[in-house]
Amino acid sequence: MNRLLIGTLDILNKLLALFLIVSSTASGYLGEFEGYMVEFHGPGQRAVATIIGFVIGLIAAAFVSGFLAAVITISKEATAIREILLSRGVPPP
Repeated sequence: MNRLLIGTLDILNKLLALFLIVSSTASGYLGEFEGYMVEFHGPGQRAVATIIGFVIGLIAAAFVSGFLAAVITISKEATAIREILLSRGVPPP
């Protein structure tokens, strides 16, 4: 049951990272940032805002999903260590 939950959390973590990146990129593309980007006007303003949104999404995904990925990896490695110890006849703690 624990493996199923860890696998589900792993899939949800990947979907969350993808959602963060796509939503921040779309927000940069669709957003109105004239007040923030005073020095840069013209047709390339939307492209710059999209790139900034993408970078912000990557950073957010790295922090949020990176933390969850570390927890998932620790759980998988602890399970593997426990199985190795059981195969060698060492009682689990």
